[in-house]
Amino acid sequence: MPTLSPRLLSIAVILLLLINSALVVYLLMERNRSHAERTTYVREDAFERMTRTLRYTDAQKEQHLALRKGHMESMRLLNDSIRQAKVLLYSRTNIVEESDSIFMGYMAKMSQWQTTINQMNYAYYKKVRSLLTAEQQPRYDSMLVKMIERGRRDSSHHR
Repeated sequence: MPTLSPRLLSIAVILLLLINSALVVYLLMERNRSHAERTTYVREDAFERMTRTLRYTDAQKEQHLALRKGHMESMRLLNDSIRQAKVLLYSRTNIVEESDSIFMGYMAKMSQWQTTINQMNYAYYKKVRSLLTAEQQPRYDSMLVKMIERGRRDSSHHR
C-alpha cells in the first residue's frame, strides 16, 4: 500500500482549510442576508388581513379597533403579571421546593391569570363576531380557527 507524501498531505489539509473557511464565510453572509430580508419585509398585520378578508365597513373597523385596543391593554397587564410571577418563582429554584406553599401559591396565581386570559379572549372574539354581518360571520369563524391553529405550540409542531 503506497503512502502519501508529506507534501501531498500538506496540500490536502490546506485545501480543506480553505474550503471550510469559504463555507463558514458563505454561511455567515447568507445568515446576515436572510436576517436583513426579514427586517425589511413587512408582514401584513392580522387586523389588516381580517379587515380586507371580511370586507369591514369603516364603522366596523373603528368598533373593532376600539375593542382591540382595550383588549390588548388588558392582555398586556395579565401577561406582565404572569411573567413577573415566573421570574420571582424561577429565581428561587434554589430555595423553593415543589411542595412549598410559595411554589403552590405562584402556580395557583399563574393558573388563575391564564384562565382569566382565556375567558377574556373568548369574550373578545364573541364581541368581534357580534360586530359582523351574517355574511361575514362564517368567514370570521373560519379565520378564527385558522389563527388559533397557526399559533399552536404543541407536539405536532415539532417533527
